[in-house]
Amino acid sequence: MNQTIAGTQYNWTDLIIPLIAILVVALIITSIQKLLHRKTTFVLTTAILLIVGGVGVTAYNADIFDVQAWVAQHRNQYESKQVQKKAVIKVDRTQIKKMVMRDQNKTDKFEKVGFVAIPSQAILLPIYNDAYSVDGLNLGADYANRYAQDPLGKNIPVMGQGNYGLAAHNFNDGKTGFSGLQEDLNNDAPYLVNGQLGESDWLNGQFVYMANEKGIYRYTITNQVAKEETASDVLAPTEKSTLTIVSCLFPTISKRIITQADLTKSYTWEQAPDKIVGYFNLKVQNTNARADWFNPGTEEGANGDAGGTKTVQK
Repeated sequence: MNQTIAGTQYNWTDLIIPLIAILVVALIITSIQKLLHRKTTFVLTTAILLIVGGVGVTAYNADIFDVQAWVAQHRNQYESKQVQKKAVIKVDRTQIKKMVMRDQNKTDKFEKVGFVAIPSQAILLPIYNDAYSVDGLNLGADYANRYAQDPLGKNIPVMGQGNYGLAAHNFNDGKTGFSGLQEDLNNDAPYLVNGQLGESDWLNGQFVYMANEKGIYRYTITNQVAKEETASDVLAPTEKSTLTIVSCLFPTISKRIITQADLTKSYTWEQAPDKIVGYFNLKVQNTNARADWFNPGTEEGANGDAGGTKTVQK
């Protein structure tokens, strides 16, 4: 959880700004051509497009006017809508349950315990059993269960009961791991302002779904607070069924974002609504556990081996 992240990962959606800039310039040039009743030469047009595109890419990489956060926000809105659309595709519950519990990494020491989905943030991650090792966190999310009275984590958390601690990396890109839980990309506020720890309600009311071999558990986010990295008391047992998600804050990675949620509904695989089961349909939903520059590997979703239903060449 306290791993220092050295960069960010980009894909085609990160080029939205320069592409829009190029399109706008192309439209302006076309309009000028019509007004002047003459053709602009191909060389001039190409040169202008290259200049504007270069300026756009440079502006993005330099994060001028906080453009990266703007792109991340709109990218996540698009991805979240895609999650909702794919969730209504007809599902085979038995197959989805098998995909959720399939251990993609049978030769390692880690145990697969389920999946977590946060549709509003387009988050879908496998859950393993060791948040206290680099290798464990590199697989996706892991349960976190060490606190002052149980420093070795002997008490194994159970979904739907007590306080379930969960952790994953924040890659500072708004999309990988639990990056999408930070309100503003690469900005400490509102979690840390003038050296004072703060909180945020921007995700209040959003659902977090946890799935294991027994069923699906819906938690509702109630708050986010900032804590020191040593504040293990947030993982202590509670009488109420709660979920405590731990992720790093960027750029002050010595602090933690604690996303708190309460259990509001539990389903067996047979009882769960089709759409909720559909959030875990790895044949169509993308997972977001991997970044090529940091923890390369095969995703478990449609952007990887699709829950073991397709072969990915390595």
